[in-house]
Amino acid sequence: MRKAGNRLIKIGLCDDIIGFNKKMENHLERYGEENHLEVKISSYGSGSQLLLSFQKGKFDIIFLDVSMPELDGFETAERIRRMDENVSIVFCTSYYTISNAGKGFEVAAEDFLAKPLLYRKVENILDKVYKKKLLRAEEKLFLKCQDGLITLQISDIIYIQTRNKLLILHTTSGDIQSNQRMGELEKRLSRKLFFRCHNSYIL
Repeated sequence: MRKAGNRLIKIGLCDDIIGFNKKMENHLERYGEENHLEVKISSYGSGSQLLLSFQKGKFDIIFLDVSMPELDGFETAERIRRMDENVSIVFCTSYYTISNAGKGFEVAAEDFLAKPLLYRKVENILDKVYKKKLLRAEEKLFLKCQDGLITLQISDIIYIQTRNKLLILHTTSGDIQSNQRMGELEKRLSRKLFFRCHNSYIL
């Protein structure tokens, strides 16, 4: 199957034990094959190596070992957060403690995974992170309303109807009224799995 566009997940692995990174690479490649995704993996043997090549937007997720020489996982994560507030960070550790949980909270960690990592746990994390990526990348709809221009995420739209010359968008957050024409909106949504089933309705 062709993999393109959003069907890519960029992953960083950081652990001073080469065998751990190799096993994780196997899990990640399996995830890509099962979900028809391109998985781009970059492996590092220390926090310093990771930070040397790090830049905002380089990764969707980083699996970060807690116990490493020089910079530990938490120190590395703190520096990453100064550069990128969106990347998901998952700490990997053999010893989970309350103290670790607090440090993870400070850097907005996605989760902690216990070593040795089981494939199903890695899969669950990647599912969550990939869904977040899709939501961030999703096209948004700009509408003219009585209060001015508003931005609406397309996945929030349930259906659209016209009533008394007004366009009403029924969304997950409530109804929104607009004075735009149904035909205009139909053209903009025709490639987004919406269908005009009636002169007054788009589903």
